Order: sequence, then structure tokens, then C-alpha cells
Amino acid sequence: MSRKEAILEAALGLFNETNTQSATTNHIAKAMGISPGNLHYHYKNREEIVRLLYKQLRVETSLTIDELPNTIEELQKHEELLIQVQWKYRFFFKEMLFLFSRDPLLEKMYIKDNIAHRDRISYSMKIFTQRGELSFPDERSFEFLVDSILMSWQFYASYLHTLGKTLDSQGSIEVIEYTNNAMQPYLTKKENTDART
Repeated sequence: MSRKEAILEAALGLFNETNTQSATTNHIAKAMGISPGNLHYHYKNREEIVRLLYKQLRVETSLTIDELPNTIEELQKHEELLIQVQWKYRFFFKEMLFLFSRDPLLEKMYIKDNIAHRDRISYSMKIFTQRGELSFPDERSFEFLVDSILMSWQFYASYLHTLGKTLDSQGSIEVIEYTNNAMQPYLTKKENTDART
């Protein structure tokens, strides 16, 4: 592991343990056993570190069109991977809007990626519909489900925080349950039958 990679790993650990406000570049350098000057040789500031961690997160979660789930069963397996990544980078989801306020470049990157992510969810839902696994009474219901899935992935950690709960690995798994329940009204008889067998 290179020095730059080790700094990112140390920063990720500190951000998850506390938050990005408490874990300054000096704290990261101390955890690494290096001088602040050495750290700043590799990274200009904390915002650059957060930005690179976000890029890592994006690489670990983004799929090409060909890789997208073609069935609800495949979607659930992909969600399990997403939850592992969300837990790994949980600081980002807890502090997302605050991080945007400190770094307009990060916000711009995320918005672009998030629009693409929504498009991928929409694409998968259309595939499930074409396969006869889902059925929607109208376009509005379809868009509602797409947004529900997207919001649960992004903001479930913040939702738990507003209830005085701390995000843990079990809380992350609840996101999958939320997504499954959101799809439940739109499952076809075929899909319900397949799920029971």
C-alpha cells in the first residue's frame, strides 16, 4: 500500500469513528505517525481527501448498463453489496449535505453521479416490468418507486439519526427491507409465486 493510499485508509477510519469536522488533517497525520507537512505533500486539504474517498465509493458501487440486475433476485444480491459499501463509507452518508456545503466540487460530482444512478434504477425497474415481475398502474407510481429506492439508499442513515438511533450494520440491512417493502405493492402474481417457491 502506498503512502497516499494509507492516508486515505486512515482518514476513512477516523471519519467513521467521529466525523469529518473532528478529524482534521492534523489528526489524520497523527494517526499515521507522520508530520502534517508530509500529509499535505500528498493532499492539499481534508476536502481533497473526502473527494477521493467519494470517488472510491463510486467505483465500488457503479455498474455499467450490461452489469445492472435483470431480475429482482439479482437486485437483492446487488443491494447486499451496496449495503457493505455504505457501511464502509458511512461517514459520507451521515454528513452528505454538510460535506456539500464545504465543497461545491464534491456536490457537483455527486449530483451528476446521482442523476446517473437514478437512471440506472429506472432502467432496472423497466426491465423487471418487461419480465413480468413488476406492474404499475401509472407512470407516477413507477417514478415514486424509483425515488423511494434512491432516497432509502442515500438518506436512511440521516433518517435513523433524526430518531436518535445510531447507524450500525443492522440498520444498514434495514435499507434492503425498506426497498423490498416499497416494491411489494407492485409485485405481480408471478413474482409473488416465484418468491414463495
